[in-house]
Amino acid sequence: MYKVFLVDDEPMVHKMVSGQLKLIDSLDVKSFYNGEDLISNINQRPDIIVLDFHMDTVKKNAMNGLQTLMKILEFSPETKVIMLSSQDAIGTAVDVLKKGAVDYIVKDGVFGVKAKGAVEKVIQGLELKEEIKELTARIKRDKIVMRGFFLIIVLLLIAIAAFMIG
Repeated sequence: MYKVFLVDDEPMVHKMVSGQLKLIDSLDVKSFYNGEDLISNINQRPDIIVLDFHMDTVKKNAMNGLQTLMKILEFSPETKVIMLSSQDAIGTAVDVLKKGAVDYIVKDGVFGVKAKGAVEKVIQGLELKEEIKELTARIKRDKIVMRGFFLIIVLLLIAIAAFMIG
């Protein structure tokens, strides 16, 4: 089960994105309407955060997405962040990605579907990372077993040689 936090100050965005995310099995989606509430819950260790860039529609002094992103990465650097924005400025997207977001999605007519695709891509990456970790552990374990077999064979050969000489 992957934990996804959706952070946006617009209820319609929550409805569109969460509607798409519900189509993915094994997701636990929680909604927040500003960065401050998200940060106060970051100890729940979400795997993925879908985060709005501008969150000052309701709360005028709210942290923006970039400030929230920096706090997320400070407290939970392993969490993957997907940024949503109504801005299609390339400079903004590049800045957000350089700061640590894994994707940048412009809020257009199909952004909910794009957010779902981005979350699925992150999940695939997380699953691959876990599989690599398991395979690496298995290889280390197999190396230890092989060394043990090699040592037994060497000892048997020494014993046989000693028996043949003596």
